[in-house]
Amino acid sequence: MADRIASIETFVLEGEGAQGAYGAPYGFVVKVTSEDGLTGYGESDTMPEVAAAVVDAPYLNGMMSGLRAVLLGIDSSDPATVWQIMREATSNWGRDGVTRHAMAAIDIALWDIAGMRAGVPVHALLGTARRDRIEAYASHPLGTTLDETAAFAADLVSRGYRAVKFGWHPLGRDEAGDVAIVRTLREAIGDGVGLMIDGGMAWDAETAFSRARLFEPFDIRWLEEPLAAYDLAGYRELGCADVPIAAGEMAATYEELALLMATGGIDVLQVDISRVGLTEAMRVAQLAEELDIPLVNHTYSYVLNAAASLHFLAVVHRTSLFECQVTKNEIRAALDRDQLPLVDGCVAVPQGPGLGVAVDDEVLGRFRANSE
Repeated sequence: MADRIASIETFVLEGEGAQGAYGAPYGFVVKVTSEDGLTGYGESDTMPEVAAAVVDAPYLNGMMSGLRAVLLGIDSSDPATVWQIMREATSNWGRDGVTRHAMAAIDIALWDIAGMRAGVPVHALLGTARRDRIEAYASHPLGTTLDETAAFAADLVSRGYRAVKFGWHPLGRDEAGDVAIVRTLREAIGDGVGLMIDGGMAWDAETAFSRARLFEPFDIRWLEEPLAAYDLAGYRELGCADVPIAAGEMAATYEELALLMATGGIDVLQVDISRVGLTEAMRVAQLAEELDIPLVNHTYSYVLNAAASLHFLAVVHRTSLFECQVTKNEIRAALDRDQLPLVDGCVAVPQGPGLGVAVDDEVLGRFRANSE
């Protein structure tokens, strides 16, 4: 018997604490409840107010509708079928970007419900688990000085991370400065710790190729997002770079990720489940397996995206690392509550029903924008 969607609630989250160069904390969470009383949560790393508008928009016609308007009363048991309903309803006004982000949040919530209904973790519904824990890496902004950057990196290693990633500002200003940053990081963490560099879309293909050559002596595991997100021609040129190239975090669709893989310039594909959704991510994983391209997560947001990513990485053909955000963020601290702890340098795949993590509605209410 069908268990229909009874309600979809959106939460636009605002924090006040600092989040480095990226402004105050923010978030977008959805809560989906079925007629049988099952509740699932999902999130997206996106512009929260706009994603909420995608859900809240009215029904105009079959290809021009807000998501809630077409989903209430729909059977919640098959997220893939619900995905196609959402895709058709938005096909005339939002085939990419924030529309897909809002769809992804609902999709994650529906997989959460599906797992709870079946009494199994989400990864058991996605496929056969190939791993139950994944080596983690800490993702952290660069410091304003080389000494501050070195201190950040050394601290992360002391906390048990066996791999770290740094990037964005002030990387990209000039060649000498970029090399100095990477050298500083390698010296700070030592030779036995993995190092990834996030280019933050700072360069064109020619410059990125040159930087890859200059970074090669520092044994980096990958150079991430060196080019603009849609620079497919540029990524094609990086196919023979001196270090592995990682990209994909900005993509919101299977189609865009497929085009990126087709360039031949991607050694590691990053998939942000909160932007792509679990349903579409599994299609991406199938193509990546055919091309033998390893998959890793991109997770800038919170515990729901992190948990969904762990379930995804549990079943994909090849993966290597799990991204952990470690910058101070009051929303993250309140929502995550150390539910996915680092143990011996790894994070375990949740084994409880659904996503296997809990969300405190009080926390959502506390950080909800204009909640007073």
